[in-house]
Amino acid sequence: MDSIENKADSRVPGIVGVGLLLALALGFGLGQRFGTGGVEPERLPAPSAPSLFQLPAKLVVYQEGPAIPTLWLDTFSSGTGNPKIDLRVLERGSDGSWPSDGDVYLVRARTYQAIGQIVPWAELSGHVPLDGMNPVFQGQAFDPTGAHSRPWRVSPWFFMKKVALGTPHKVALAAPARWAGEPQALFPNDPDLMGAIWLKSQGKPINLGGETTQQLARQQVETALSGKLASEQECWDGLKSGSVQLSFLPAWRLVLDPQAGGGLIRWSALSSGTIVDFEVMGVREESPKKEAGFRFLEFLLAGPQQAALLGATGYFPVRSKVGAEWVGSTLIMPTGPWFDKSEFILWPYPRPVVEQPVATETNSVVPASGGEQKSE
Repeated sequence: MDSIENKADSRVPGIVGVGLLLALALGFGLGQRFGTGGVEPERLPAPSAPSLFQLPAKLVVYQEGPAIPTLWLDTFSSGTGNPKIDLRVLERGSDGSWPSDGDVYLVRARTYQAIGQIVPWAELSGHVPLDGMNPVFQGQAFDPTGAHSRPWRVSPWFFMKKVALGTPHKVALAAPARWAGEPQALFPNDPDLMGAIWLKSQGKPINLGGETTQQLARQQVETALSGKLASEQECWDGLKSGSVQLSFLPAWRLVLDPQAGGGLIRWSALSSGTIVDFEVMGVREESPKKEAGFRFLEFLLAGPQQAALLGATGYFPVRSKVGAEWVGSTLIMPTGPWFDKSEFILWPYPRPVVEQPVATETNSVVPASGGEQKSE
């Protein structure tokens, strides 16, 4: 057995060791406090590794008219390097302004001009070819050289009426002589559109005459059609139900639903022609996804999409031959040279371009048309 003395002596080294450890810990702590001012040194954030699964930003596309089939959008997005499509309906904001955050715009020709006042258009030459496009749809007044826009689908406007079962085709397809005064008639509440067909029915050109002619036509047709104006959708619904017997509507509605109204709706065009609405495409110059936008325009103009356009959206393609614009329609088209006399509606009229004076030297201006130099 160990003696009591031996036990007491054995504790001495342990006590000394504990004391040394406490001294070292205290010294280290004081050194940290006074050596760094008691503040933990700033640490740099660890760099975040980019995700291998991060998807590219979506391509924002604003569109008027019947929507592009989802299958088409998925087909485009499945291509190498192509983003998903964020398809949005083009509508004015609460303040009346058009959205300016789109990458691509698919709009009516008459809307294209209005949006162009707030959205600078990208140059398409060299990016989106015109190969195979019907020249009838090219070179419009708002973009004569086709530098910033591409037409991609077209739909004529026809007078549509509900006929009785067994009505002969010649009678069913005859245009109304005095359409504004027909009973049970309802027309779209679109002053530009109705003003244009008002002029057309009088044998007058619709895109000439300036603002004065346009405003007068609006006033006259609004007076003549007082109580007979409603939304385009209401006109179409009334025609299908039979509460409306005559209206003026885009061809795509009947193309997509040929059995509407029991299959008894017929269309017709005036001998002086009709109004043709066509949609054009543009890419915003400031878009960070311009290249993807160019590829999307090419995709919509490609042969397979243009061939399927009529059945998918009711619009006729722009890849067609002159004189064969309506090939593929399962409905009987109006006879005669109505298309040759028809016009594309470009209202509101493009504002004339005013040439700015050319500065030649400090404080002097020479008028662009020449003439005597004037000093300011």
